Amino acid sequence: MITTYGASARLGSLMPARALMRLGYDARTYSIAGDAKPAEEALRSAKHVVLGELFADSTGWEAPVRAYRRLAGSVENPAARLILSVADDHFENPHWRDFYAEFLPQCAAATAVSERLADTLRKYTSRPVHVAPEPVEGNRGAPHAIAARKLAAPLAWLGRKVGLTTDLWRVRLLWYGHPANLAPFLELVPKLETFARGYPLLVSVITTPVAEIAALLTEKHTHPEARLRMHFVPWTPFALDEAMGIADLVILPSDYRNPLKQAKSPNRLVAGLHGGRLVVAHPLPAYRPYGEFCWLGEDLSEGLAWAIRHPREVAERIRRGQAYIDERHSPEAVARFWLDVFHPKP
Repeated sequence: MITTYGASARLGSLMPARALMRLGYDARTYSIAGDAKPAEEALRSAKHVVLGELFADSTGWEAPVRAYRRLAGSVENPAARLILSVADDHFENPHWRDFYAEFLPQCAAATAVSERLADTLRKYTSRPVHVAPEPVEGNRGAPHAIAARKLAAPLAWLGRKVGLTTDLWRVRLLWYGHPANLAPFLELVPKLETFARGYPLLVSVITTPVAEIAALLTEKHTHPEARLRMHFVPWTPFALDEAMGIADLVILPSDYRNPLKQAKSPNRLVAGLHGGRLVVAHPLPAYRPYGEFCWLGEDLSEGLAWAIRHPREVAERIRRGQAYIDERHSPEAVARFWLDVFHPKP
């Protein structure tokens, strides 16, 4: 299992390279975070050179862009060999924007993680821009649905008397993502508190530790009898697999009206379907092709209530969604995509 913390590195570089290697191709990945010389040497003889996601360092964008510009500029015949792979929209930054404005017109092709981001790249180049599917990772989960019942007050009282925890009746929600995606979840918490008056909730939160998480995990949300109880787990691929296995539903709020966020990929939604869980999410543009396999809408409380009331349809949506992602996001499908980019049909 590939366990690097950067999703763009895992899904955009390391896992596609491994998928190509399984088909017998010599696909190599290099990091230039330290010594860039191995990458510089490899690109001289490589038939195709893919520059993956460009990350800022602790000082900002200037130094990483300088390193990428040096690499891109050393690729001979870039119109036939250089592919730029882009996962996020940082065109507001002049260093980032100037690099892509310079090299997008020179490259053989570019890839983006969403159609919205691809449209942005097309403003800078007449070269082909493809939407790259990101591979699934982790364990495949069987489709799971829940038919929760509201816990009547007398039953809750009796359960406490005999030592039964309220967790037995809780709907188990799962949220995961980079801390940059945390704000919409925090904004959703008051609505989850309201929803929990009818259905007690246990929400597992998987991300890297940040101050906002510590502020959220007060006794109000950690007490055993809290109607909305929360649990934090530091992110690792192993932790996500385990949490997915005990969750009932995945919930993915987003800042979906923000133009920059509209360029995001569907990778978190795909992860939920792959894990066998219905995803209840805001309608990001990249999520819409998966709309019949999840629940998309503006009021996520409505989506939770729908999922609880329709367990059979939930399971059917997940089954169809898993068949869809097998066609598009399996390692084999991702490898075929990249081979088509490297060897475009006339």
